[in-house]
Amino acid sequence: MLVPSLALSPLQHRVLRELNLSDLPAPESGAMPWAARGLDADDVRDALPTLLWGGLVERKGGVDGLITLTPLGSASLHAAECDELTARLSAVASFADTVASRAAPRSAGHALKRLAEGMWTLAQAEAHVRSEGQ
Repeated sequence: MLVPSLALSPLQHRVLRELNLSDLPAPESGAMPWAARGLDADDVRDALPTLLWGGLVERKGGVDGLITLTPLGSASLHAAECDELTARLSAVASFADTVASRAAPRSAGHALKRLAEGMWTLAQAEAHVRSEGQ
């Protein structure tokens, strides 16, 4: 089964990740469960219509019930995470090719670690290695 691609904002992606852990009360019911997860209930309330429309989440028990992740939402979340990891691995491979012949091992190792963690972009890692080599 193909997963339809719905471009997720960082907030929508985060909401799906949290709902993947457990169902949460609708933000209209109170901000505390969302705040405990580091999310603002008003922001979640604004993000929900798109997620509901896309079939990624559903409401159970009416407006003040629970927000749950649908199977499509779970598949979309995992597809987005796979795409992110694929892009990161591609950047790591590209960076390794770039620095293989001209970087000091310590500088390259540090930059490679940051790139693999997702802390730096490919451009930042390459700039770090270039600045250390000068």
